[in-house]
Amino acid sequence: MPGALFVLIGVALVAVGCWKLRPVYHVYSGGIDDVVSVERAETPVELEGTATAAEETISSPLTGTDCLVYEYEVEEHQSSGNGSSWNTVAEGAAAVPFRLEDDTAGVRVEPEEADCALSTAVTVGVDGGEQEPTQVEEFLETESELESENRSIDLGVVEVSTGNNRRYYERRLDPGEDVYVFGQSHYDIDARETMRDVGAVIEDGPETPAFVVADSCQYVAAKRLARPGLRWTGGGVLAAAIGLLLLV
Repeated sequence: MPGALFVLIGVALVAVGCWKLRPVYHVYSGGIDDVVSVERAETPVELEGTATAAEETISSPLTGTDCLVYEYEVEEHQSSGNGSSWNTVAEGAAAVPFRLEDDTAGVRVEPEEADCALSTAVTVGVDGGEQEPTQVEEFLETESELESENRSIDLGVVEVSTGNNRRYYERRLDPGEDVYVFGQSHYDIDARETMRDVGAVIEDGPETPAFVVADSCQYVAAKRLARPGLRWTGGGVLAAAIGLLLLV
C-alpha cells in the first residue's frame, strides 16, 4: 500500500537524520578545554583558538587562496518530469595539518578525516549558455570532471541557451582564522612545532564520537552541523505524515 510505503520511507529518513545529528549533541553539550591540558587527555577534547600553518598550505580550487582546509560544492539547476530543482553535481575537499593555538599553548591538528563546518567564502553563479569566469574555467579544467555549461543552439534568427544554471561554492579555513576542533588527543612528543606546543596530535580515533573542524565557535559549529540532519529528519516526518494520512 502506498501509505505503508510512505511511512517506511519516513522512518528511514528520520533514522538517517538522527544519525547525522549525533555529532551535534557532542559538540553542543561539552565545554572548551585549554590546549595545555590535552597532552595526555584520555577523553575527547574541545578546543577553540587560532589556526596557523604547521608545515604548508594548500591552494583552494576556485580562488587560489592559500588555506589549511577547503571544501567545494557545485549545484546545478536541473529539470525533470516532476519539475526543476537545484541538485549537487560535484563536491570535494582537501586539508593539511595545522596548529591550533590558544592563550595557553599550541597543538597540532590532523584534519583529513574531520567533518567540517565551514562558512562559505565564495559563491559564484553562472547562467547556462554563458562563459564561465576565469576562476571557474580553471576549476573545471583542473579540479572537476564536470564539463562547461556554456552551450547553446544557433537557430539562425536567435541563439538558444541549452546549458543549465550552476552555483559554485568554496568554503575554507584560512591561516589566522578562528577555529574550533572536537577530536581525540594522542600523545606525540614529535608533534611539537615550537617550544610553546604540547606533545600531542588532535585527530580522529576510536575514543571520540565525532571529529569536527569549524572556522567558528562551538555553538555556530553545532548549528552548521545540524542543518543536514534536520533536513533529513524533516523530510522523514513529512513522508511519514503523508503515509499516515493515506492509511487513514
